[in-house]
Amino acid sequence: MAVKKHALVHDNHNQLDLNALAQYIEVMNEQPNYLPPAQEIVKNCQDIVKCLARTSGDEDQLWELLTAVEKFLVRIVTSVNRSLRHEIITAILDKFYSLISDPESDACPATSVVLIVLDGSESEATLSAARWLVQQGENGPGGAGLRASLSCLYRWIYEWHGTPALGDWLIAYIKALEENERYDILIEVSTDNLGHLFLAMNDPMALRQSVADVIFHVLASLRESVEAFDKIAPHVGKVLVVLATDSGQWSRQLLQNAVDITTAMVDHIKEPLKGAALDMFKEKYDYVMDCLERHMATDGSRFLQLPPWRARNVTLTSVNSSAPMRKVGLLNLGNTCYMNSVMQALLVTRQFSTHVVLKMTAVPYWSKMGGLFSKMMHSISTKLNPDEFFSVVKSPFFTKDNQHDSSEFLGYLFQLLQSYEHASDHNFDYSRPALPAGANRIRFAPHTSTSSVSDNENPGSSLNRRSVSPRPGSSATCTTSGHLKRTSPEHEIKVPPKKRMRLQETAFLRRDSFIDNMFGGVLLTRVECTQCHSSSLSRDVFRDLQLAFPETPEGFQHTVQSLLEFYCSKESLSGDNRYQCRDCGGLRDAERSVLIETTPKYLILVLKNFKFEPKLQVQTKLMHTTFHNHTVTLPTVRSQTDHSTYTLYAAIIHAGTTLDSGHYYTLAKDNNRWYMYNDDVVSVADEHQLHKLNRSSTPYVLFYRRTDIEEGTAPSLDELPPKLQEIVMSHNKHYVETVRKMRLTHP
Repeated sequence: MAVKKHALVHDNHNQLDLNALAQYIEVMNEQPNYLPPAQEIVKNCQDIVKCLARTSGDEDQLWELLTAVEKFLVRIVTSVNRSLRHEIITAILDKFYSLISDPESDACPATSVVLIVLDGSESEATLSAARWLVQQGENGPGGAGLRASLSCLYRWIYEWHGTPALGDWLIAYIKALEENERYDILIEVSTDNLGHLFLAMNDPMALRQSVADVIFHVLASLRESVEAFDKIAPHVGKVLVVLATDSGQWSRQLLQNAVDITTAMVDHIKEPLKGAALDMFKEKYDYVMDCLERHMATDGSRFLQLPPWRARNVTLTSVNSSAPMRKVGLLNLGNTCYMNSVMQALLVTRQFSTHVVLKMTAVPYWSKMGGLFSKMMHSISTKLNPDEFFSVVKSPFFTKDNQHDSSEFLGYLFQLLQSYEHASDHNFDYSRPALPAGANRIRFAPHTSTSSVSDNENPGSSLNRRSVSPRPGSSATCTTSGHLKRTSPEHEIKVPPKKRMRLQETAFLRRDSFIDNMFGGVLLTRVECTQCHSSSLSRDVFRDLQLAFPETPEGFQHTVQSLLEFYCSKESLSGDNRYQCRDCGGLRDAERSVLIETTPKYLILVLKNFKFEPKLQVQTKLMHTTFHNHTVTLPTVRSQTDHSTYTLYAAIIHAGTTLDSGHYYTLAKDNNRWYMYNDDVVSVADEHQLHKLNRSSTPYVLFYRRTDIEEGTAPSLDELPPKLQEIVMSHNKHYVETVRKMRLTHP
């Protein structure tokens, strides 16, 4: 039977059209015995997902359309052969995931109606599909897509009541994340959304059983989290009153689960508290406990049988008033100030240095750094010779007696440490050149860029999309697969400097990496076609951001905050840099924008204060006037706004007029006091000293700590592992003996 073909794309504007969708569905449903060609079915099913994402309206307004869509999708997946059914479902889920994994997406919750293809009556099929999506997200950096997807699904579940299968789907997605041990994502995203989820019980008649299961599953899994308890504490009284007022069986069931789980949270948090801490807790949450005492709590809730979610946290020492206040400098071994300055900054990154000395004593290279940090913390001398550490970690490409870039050394050090995080120090051969594992002795090039998880990429513009600016003479670049490859000068691609450059990026944010846990973040790049307005996303992992300076009139004062905003500002792609749009099927003008999707605990910024002078073959310094903010806010996706503020705690200063000469030293804050670490000389500094530097002395590498990160203090000598205690005591004994001999020789 001939059927008139209805395209879901408007001919004039090449845009998905909701009216065209309604007409297409109506025609197809009127012809139950007709099936379009296979590829047309797949393409139109994906277009249905995109059309629904762009629609608006509530359940009543969209009911007729959604009912028709459900009827069409069910007919299609039950009428085709198994192979085509699998292809259709995969295509729908793939497009569905691309929408919910976009953290800036405003996709309509009505999009969830397409989940009807999974057959909600088969829980195993739903769980299998959720596992597949989680596996897709695992290929992205740091699980950024998984984080955005979970946040979107939580938003839908308390905003939308028109998709009965949505609660079952969300439970399956949570279970798939649990199976993959993505507790970091579950805890962060669920805690952020817990207040809204808890308040959904204010309307028990509209609450489906599957949605209530989601609420109690999440609440019980977060029962050990103080932050989660703080999210629900303001709402406990109101919710319990609403549920207790309704005498219906459903409300009573909800009430009992809410009381049981919330009481378990209070008991767990209160249990270790004593004395003044317990009194403070009771005073803060007195109203909540009064509300709970009006109801009979039991331990019969099936949700309390769920294991609590626990993240892998760093064990920090408590604030120790007896911790040594002595500051120790590092001897310059011949233009090694670029290394000294980095190590002083990492030392005051207390979560990092504490983990190194307490947890990494049997790991190659980490153990050597732990020995240096331990002596820097507890030496009775005022200066140390770092040769034992530098001699084993220094790359053969950082030549002795030559000045090198401190940011390059930092990137190299991170890569070296990360590649050996899970190795054993037993019988390790330190006589070999210090190169990251798997580098095959190819020269390390830190100024690289790698993107991943791109929905829609133009191969011809990849270099322009993330341009890099390596130092002169660099002979290696990094491919997207993470391998180093050789390049020769005659084959070197000349790329003009761009505003977005990052140091030492990798394709993935490694879940098992302490380096990435401390310093790794995820950058989300969106490219939007100006013709059809479709978007593609790509994600990049960074451990530091290189901030270029925009062209401005002479005398203009920049700020670190304005450089961050310039880094993330929108820019047009046109001319030779046009974008290959998959939806349009050709090169198109586009707009590119960048946001931080996952914020690092510690933010490292490199200010690109240098410009390559071809005639002199050197990197000369740009003498820009810059205000170095002590507090900055990262431009982030909406879900990360609570984790976007940072405070400055260290800065590596470059004194000189070229990058290949001059001197590095560090200004750093420790125990609420600023110090200047100038090789082996350490002196008290002022927090405003950054703004009082002379013109040729410029902050180059800035270290910021996220405001929700508790820093702690250095572990005491008694808290160190026996191996490091022995190293420190041996060092101090040698120092005492040396001083005694000097006094005898020169009384």
